[in-house]
Amino acid sequence: MIAAAVRVIQQSLIEEGFAPGKVDGQLGPDTYGAVAKALKARQSKLPADWQEWPNSRRAIAYLQCRCTEHAIETGDIDGYWGQQTDHAFDTLSHLLTTGEMPPPWRDDVPLDVNPNNWPDQKEAHLNQFFGQAGHNQTKLVLPYPHRLAWDLRQSVNSFSCNIKVRDSAQRILTKVFDHYGIERIRDLHLDRWGGCLNVRKMRGGSNWSMHSWGIAIDYDPDRNQLKWGRDRAVFARPEYDPWWRFWEEEGWVSLGRSRNYDWMHVQAARL
Repeated sequence: MIAAAVRVIQQSLIEEGFAPGKVDGQLGPDTYGAVAKALKARQSKLPADWQEWPNSRRAIAYLQCRCTEHAIETGDIDGYWGQQTDHAFDTLSHLLTTGEMPPPWRDDVPLDVNPNNWPDQKEAHLNQFFGQAGHNQTKLVLPYPHRLAWDLRQSVNSFSCNIKVRDSAQRILTKVFDHYGIERIRDLHLDRWGGCLNVRKMRGGSNWSMHSWGIAIDYDPDRNQLKWGRDRAVFARPEYDPWWRFWEEEGWVSLGRSRNYDWMHVQAARL
C-alpha cells in the first residue's frame, strides 16, 4: 500500500480515538492493532470472515470503510486494492486536504492552466523562451528510477532536459512517487521511459520535434503507440487520472488527452 494511504489510515485512526502510533506512512504492529479495533466496531458492515484476513487486507478494508462513511463509493468492502478503491482513495485524500469533493475528472477535458507560462509550439516562440534546439540542457535528477522502455534491464536515475522545465518536471514526478508509490508505479509502467532530449524533426513533418528542446517526455511507448486512441492506449484508463492531473496542473500538455493520439507524450509547450 502506498505511504500516502497509510498516512490517511493512521490520521483517521487517531481522529477516532485509536492509537496507531506515529503518522509515518508505515504499517506496523501499532497501526495493525488500531485497525483491528476500528474494524471490530464496524463488524456489522464487514464479511463474516474479516478477522481471518491478513493485516494488510484489514488495513485496506478500514480505508474502504472510511471512504464509504464519506459517501465515496468503493464497491464491496473486501480489503483488496483495485481500481475503484484507488479512485476512492484519491477522492478521500482530496476531501480531507481541501474540505471539498474533487471536481469530475473523467470528462477527458484537460485542465486549462499554465502557471509556468509555457509558450506555444511555434519555433520562434520556443527559441525565444527555451533557447535554440538542443541547447540549455541540464540533468533532471529523478525521485524514482526510470527503466529504459527499449531495454528494461537498464535503469536511469537522471536524464537531460531543458533547464527551464527541470524543476517543474521534478515537482510532478515527486508527486507521482508520493501518490502511487514505487510498486504501483512499476505496475502502471510509469517508470518506463521513452526519452526526452532528441534533436530531430517531427515524424513525417518538417518542423522540429518538441524533443529537440528537451521539453517533451515519452512514457511507456509500447502500450501507448503514436496512432492509438483512447480505445487502445492504456494511459487513457481511469487509474492514470492522477498522473495526468499532476502534469496538467503545471501546464504540461498531453497529446493523448488533447488530441487523442500519442498518449505516451507530454510536453511543456501549448498547442
